[in-house]
Amino acid sequence: MKYITLFLLVFSVTNFMSAQSVSDALRFSQVESASTARMAGIGGGMSALGGEFSVVNVNPAGLAIYRSSEFSITPSFDLRTTTGRLNGRNNPALDNNAVAFSFSNIGVVLNSQPRGKWRTSNFAIGYNRIADFKEDFNFEGQSSGSMADQFLELATTLDGQPIPAQQLDDFLAGPGFDAGAIGDNLDFDGTLLSYFNDFEEAEPGAQITRLQNLKRQGSISELSLSLAGNYRNKFLIGGTVGIPILNFSQSREYEEFDPGPAPDGNVPFFENLQFTDTLSTEGVGVNVKMGMIYWPTPKLRIGAAVHTPTFYRMTDYYDTSVNYTYTDGGTISGGGLPAEPRNIDYGFRTPWRFIGSGGLIVPKVGLLSAEVEYVNYGASKYNMDRDGNSVFDLDRGDLVNEEIKDELQSALNIRIGAEYMIERFLVRAGYNWLGTARIDRDESRSRISLGGGYRAGRYYLDLAYVRGSTQSEYSPYNLRNNADEQRVDRELSSNKVLFTFGYRF
Repeated sequence: MKYITLFLLVFSVTNFMSAQSVSDALRFSQVESASTARMAGIGGGMSALGGEFSVVNVNPAGLAIYRSSEFSITPSFDLRTTTGRLNGRNNPALDNNAVAFSFSNIGVVLNSQPRGKWRTSNFAIGYNRIADFKEDFNFEGQSSGSMADQFLELATTLDGQPIPAQQLDDFLAGPGFDAGAIGDNLDFDGTLLSYFNDFEEAEPGAQITRLQNLKRQGSISELSLSLAGNYRNKFLIGGTVGIPILNFSQSREYEEFDPGPAPDGNVPFFENLQFTDTLSTEGVGVNVKMGMIYWPTPKLRIGAAVHTPTFYRMTDYYDTSVNYTYTDGGTISGGGLPAEPRNIDYGFRTPWRFIGSGGLIVPKVGLLSAEVEYVNYGASKYNMDRDGNSVFDLDRGDLVNEEIKDELQSALNIRIGAEYMIERFLVRAGYNWLGTARIDRDESRSRISLGGGYRAGRYYLDLAYVRGSTQSEYSPYNLRNNADEQRVDRELSSNKVLFTFGYRF
């Protein structure tokens, strides 16, 4: 089946499985700064204070604080609970748990102390986990409408003209047509219809049961090379070259069926619609982080940092399939075709990031820290100009980039924390507020953290617990006019534990 330009006008409002979408642009642009237990326990905002490996993710000038070389490693455990509830009367809320174990950090800082005005010159190399995508998400309930409505929109131009069957896309409208969910009308006048809606006219607003199981996994892990220097214990500068490695996969099984009594049920003739799709995304990128820290007094620290966009080279592998069945004269009929896999190469650019921070050291008591980050998520951008991509792919990328500008906005992320000393023991607490990136709805997130640490000569141990939650809205499919579009309330809660072991040498 061939793609046509006219189809693009309709395509821009769909929830296509390909990762070139607003949701995935946001997913791949939201990263974490705290990859060690100390940084996590204090809320992720101690970049102006430095002396902690995680600062390579935020303000690498903080590496200049080190007066000795150091090795650190951080395993982490994350329990994520996702609650989904389909909007509608008496629909249940379903909980699903997903467990992820990983190494959040492995790093080495090599210290040198040159003579003269430069007190330290430190080099660091490491690995940091900056995003996790593990999630299981289910919903089930009854509502009106069908995914067949989406297939029909994709098979019809904006002025209501049918697109020839041989020119339908291979992943939504095409499989829907082949399975019989849409087709020529019963009078054979050449127009298209959704058989579901045609039959539903006998029972307007008829309720059917729908359910979905969605599984996501993957991460972004960044290799970092950093260099920092301390000039006269007054001015610190540093830079990091980051090489993020992205992998993301998603599988979805969506089903609709008529729960009404035989033979006709709630919607005459309609029996069942099944839609499955899978996506796997791989990518490698590069970015640069630059920072400085100024000490107005030995105990007061002020920092600033800027991160360039990450420039990714990415590949998607994806496929979809549709099965549709109906009852005619007591006989169940219908079917579908096997999924048709496809892969596509493209580029993706994340936004710039600007960070301001401050820290206060209270001798023999502890420290306070705060950090503000500005990110314009609307500046994310896809680049589909790759060998082998069709005109459809190029135009689709332009349309999604316009959607990103229209739907995403700039946001402030705020991180605050404190650490209290009790001889060799340390107690920490922190709070994050991450502003919403969506223009049309509030999807702000918050996190609280607690932690502790122990120092014993060259060795140290840190432990942190981070509790986070976010609420959002999900749709299994999108429609041009939002009529009969399914809305699912989604809440994701994360309980993460990090443990860092460090050795100074």
